[in-house]
Amino acid sequence: MQIRFATEADKDALITLALENQSEIAHGNIDVNPQRVEEALRGMFTLNQGTHVLFVAETAGGELAGGLLGCVQRYYYSHELQAQLIQWFLRGRYRGTSIAPRLVKAFVEWAKSRGASEVFMGITSGIAVEQTDQMMRRMGFTHLGGNYAVNLKAQRQRATTASGQDALKKDMPDEH
Repeated sequence: MQIRFATEADKDALITLALENQSEIAHGNIDVNPQRVEEALRGMFTLNQGTHVLFVAETAGGELAGGLLGCVQRYYYSHELQAQLIQWFLRGRYRGTSIAPRLVKAFVEWAKSRGASEVFMGITSGIAVEQTDQMMRRMGFTHLGGNYAVNLKAQRQRATTASGQDALKKDMPDEH
C-alpha cells in the first residue's frame, strides 16, 4: 500500500470514493454532485497555493483504498497556522489496517512542513467512531470535544410536506 499525493489522473477514482463515502455516513442526506467534486479537484490541482493537500492510499493493484483531504489556514485570532482535516474516507475492507494511521502521519508531516502549530481532526461521519478515537489517541492526539450536526435539509423537507398536508386538509370538506 502506497500513501501518495493525489494527481489529476486519480479524479475518476476520487469521485467514486466521494460517492461511496456519502452513501455510508450518518449525515448522508447531502447529494454528491460528481461535477462539483470534479470542479473542486481541478481547482485543487491547478490553483493550489500549498494550502490544501489530498493524500490517497493506493493498493499494489492500483485501487484507491481511501484518501485524506486537509488544509492549513491562519487562526482567526493569530498569524500562526493550524491544519484542519476536511474529509477522509477508507473503504470498509481497509478499516482497521495500517492505512488510516499512515494517512494521518502523512497529513501531520505535511502540516509540519507548512509551519502549522496544531493539527485538528474530527470524526463527523459516525463511522467507526470508537475505533478512530482509539487510533487518534495512540497517535498522540487529544480528544477536545464532540461534533454536532442538525439536518436543516430534512427540517425544510418536513416543513414543506407538513405545510402541503395542512393546505390539503383546509381544502377537504369536514367529515362531520
